[in-house]
Amino acid sequence: MNEPDHYRVLGVSPQAPKADIQAAYRRRLRETHPDRGGDEDEFHLVQGAWETLSHPGLRREYDLLRFGRRAARRYGKAAAKPTHRKVRGWNVAPAPQSAAQGFPTEGALVAVPWHARLRLTRPVHRPSSWAAAAFTAAVTAVWAFCGLGYLGQAFAADGWLFLALAIPVTIAIAIIVLVQTSRALRRRPDTAPNPPTGRLVIAFLFATAVIWLAGLSTPWGWALGLYVLTGTALAWTVKRLRYTLALRRSVGGALRQFNAFGPVGTRPKADRSTGKLLREVLTNLPAARLFVALPVDTETRVPHAIVCGDRIALLCAPVGRDSADVDSVNLAEAVKALDAALPDANVQGWVLWPTLPETARAGETAAVHDVAVGQAATDIGLWLAAAGSVYDLPVLQSLRMRLAAIPTPRTGDRTPAVRT
Repeated sequence: MNEPDHYRVLGVSPQAPKADIQAAYRRRLRETHPDRGGDEDEFHLVQGAWETLSHPGLRREYDLLRFGRRAARRYGKAAAKPTHRKVRGWNVAPAPQSAAQGFPTEGALVAVPWHARLRLTRPVHRPSSWAAAAFTAAVTAVWAFCGLGYLGQAFAADGWLFLALAIPVTIAIAIIVLVQTSRALRRRPDTAPNPPTGRLVIAFLFATAVIWLAGLSTPWGWALGLYVLTGTALAWTVKRLRYTLALRRSVGGALRQFNAFGPVGTRPKADRSTGKLLREVLTNLPAARLFVALPVDTETRVPHAIVCGDRIALLCAPVGRDSADVDSVNLAEAVKALDAALPDANVQGWVLWPTLPETARAGETAAVHDVAVGQAATDIGLWLAAAGSVYDLPVLQSLRMRLAAIPTPRTGDRTPAVRT
């Protein structure tokens, strides 16, 4: 873990109740307060320890990461499951939308806000679980129908040899397909399953050979060929359906509850102008979601990233608040790294300048833009809105897994949350 021992900082036991932790926090606060001659670094450590241990969810998260099985016995088996999320979500509450203003059609020119040009539709989730379920049901129905049709042709045939070979062949193929499907049901649906290209090619060649040898007008040749081909694809369709349902259950539930995410132990921090920009975009784009302290690698992170559909806008200041923050110098490398890690997403970067520089930065690329923070909402909002008002669940899950998998360093900065 990259966090300090909060219990040792407060001087309490890991099994201490909240009342004892609160009493120890007040005592340590008086001892380390800078106004009373205390050390400022220790003061921030005490504040961080109280922030984590006073919240039941954060304390459970911290105990499970630090103490492992000992904490799992206290919190129960459900809390220690590998699917336990290590991502914090909260709501950057957008300001309520103002009533639509009637702009005059004649007379003086009126400045129309950028969000008035949008055609907002109801957000939908991708991929569709209904489409995946329908595809799985169709493949299963065709597979079962072809298997029964092949057996029916074998029973209707005159030769006993054909019947003796057809029954074990049908049973063997059914056992192989059912075993592969049961394995697919036991595996965790963490990532999108890749289609079995090699197996499908082999099954297609086998089906083509059987149809050609049996004759194009022979029903049992078509039945056996489709039986093998759909059986090969059945396990993959089941994996795809489980993956889609898991996305809607985990990521979709978090989307309905929160509009911002970050690593455990972080809080959304921004100056006044950047906070106003974030609120404006989140207010007028219902499908937009904010990611705070998004890790690029183990050493650098993006302060703010807004996702809408398959588009990701990386936002940073000219000079980072912390040494690990991405700034105008290394934003192009961060865009390139995330674009390579997320091939299904369109990633671009935006440097938010208080005042635009007179000359363009050296090495500026088409994926990195320099904008004034006061007028950045228009450019960023319109670019994100072009992706449509949809939730691209695979992209959002990949970003949340990055938050959970890569440890993000915590700083001693205790600046307030996003404000306007």
